Amino acid sequence: MTVLDILKAALRRWYVLLLVLVLTGFLTATFFRDSGAFATRTAVTFTLPARTTLMANSGSDDSSVIAFAGAIAAEINLGKPALTYSTVDAPYYGAGVRQGILVSLRNEGNQWVASYPSATIEIQIVGRSREWVQTQQQELLTKIADVTDAQQRTVVPAVADRITATVEPTSTQIDEITPTRTTEYLAVAAMALAGVIVGTWSAVGVDQLVLRLSTSRRNRALRRVPTAMGRIAR
Repeated sequence: MTVLDILKAALRRWYVLLLVLVLTGFLTATFFRDSGAFATRTAVTFTLPARTTLMANSGSDDSSVIAFAGAIAAEINLGKPALTYSTVDAPYYGAGVRQGILVSLRNEGNQWVASYPSATIEIQIVGRSREWVQTQQQELLTKIADVTDAQQRTVVPAVADRITATVEPTSTQIDEITPTRTTEYLAVAAMALAGVIVGTWSAVGVDQLVLRLSTSRRNRALRRVPTAMGRIAR
């Protein structure tokens, strides 16, 4: 089938192409209405007793403190390993997640080689509303504080001698993630191109089906003609 044949078939069955384009436009509008999300990457740093994260010897890079933070993250995740990506700064929503939670020990490596230089737990939350993200954030921060306290209560009775968990204030911000104007234009162009391609081939398919049905009916009619003529002759 040549390009000219395809164009002729698309013109003959223009209503099929139009229907596909309308459906594509509807899907595109639906995607745009549902686009955007809210996300946060909250960090909780663990330090040695009576020390702050601003101190040079806070202990946040101490191997035992890092191991303790890892145990807290594992308990929050119910023992399930956290997802890893090819780059350390890859956002959770970048994986296509529209609503979800990822709690993990900060990994400065990648999905092949892990590196945990500090006792910091990162809470990545992606949601469709700011209120949902904020609620999940507060619940997880409370849970981390409770688990941290419970893990040390029996072995370290004095509160002043326990490892402390500090929420990094600037990390509690919740950002709205929206596509740029350029991204929107590219998305519309891609959807339009997909609609034209799918609509054209759908029109060609319908055209070939109609032609086959028409040919079949014509052949059946021609086969009945000699029989009818024979009856008339008798």
